[in-house]
Amino acid sequence: MKVQEIYVPAEIMLMLKNLHASYLRDNEYDEGDLLFYRINYRLAEAFGITIYEAEQLHSLYHKDAPRRVSEGYCDTCRKVVTFIPIIYGIQSSDMPKMRAAEKEARLIVGDMESVRQGSRAAMFGCKICKTNLPKYGVL
Repeated sequence: MKVQEIYVPAEIMLMLKNLHASYLRDNEYDEGDLLFYRINYRLAEAFGITIYEAEQLHSLYHKDAPRRVSEGYCDTCRKVVTFIPIIYGIQSSDMPKMRAAEKEARLIVGDMESVRQGSRAAMFGCKICKTNLPKYGVL
């Protein structure tokens, strides 16, 4: 069965909207796989449908509202950007490989001096300007 052939009943559409509002309240720009599957399971449980059917309905919902993954708002860039992980505590033997990945904007090499007992070091940074984005997770 193709996704386009499925009709989404109003009560399922309402639940999808409510689940998205609830699960994405901390970051409306990051519906990763974990949240996608969690929504599918809740939908299947609530309406007594299979996981496959729930996924098809959920995918149809996203036809008009595409999923956004690993994105957040950067105050420095003043727009929604892709965020990348900040890696702390890299061994010196791994440093050349990590610096190469940093140049490709795949990660940010974090400063271990910023990670101290009781401090809150950001887990993610902006892919564009490399600013720390602590509102999306801290150590």
